[in-house]
Amino acid sequence: MNREKIAMFLLFMAVLFSFIFSVCPEKLSAAGKEETIAGFVVKTDKGYVIEADDGDYLVKGKDLSKMEGKMVEATGIINESAKGDTIEVKSFEEIQE
Repeated sequence: MNREKIAMFLLFMAVLFSFIFSVCPEKLSAAGKEETIAGFVVKTDKGYVIEADDGDYLVKGKDLSKMEGKMVEATGIINESAKGDTIEVKSFEEIQE
């Protein structure tokens, strides 16, 4: 490669990375970040979910079976996908409505 091709390649890569970080910075920075949600624990055919105001989260990581029908505040890692949202619960507590 000559210098012009290398310079064009580096310029292209800089523009590409700049575009990626400007379009989706929240997805890049939120990966692995703990969040807290509140909602009712409900048993479904897929397992226990927390029905929050912004949607349902399939519970992973902790056994919330004793909290069925109760309102909880759960903290954990949220993963969003086309199949549905999940929360890898690190901690939770019952809250009063």
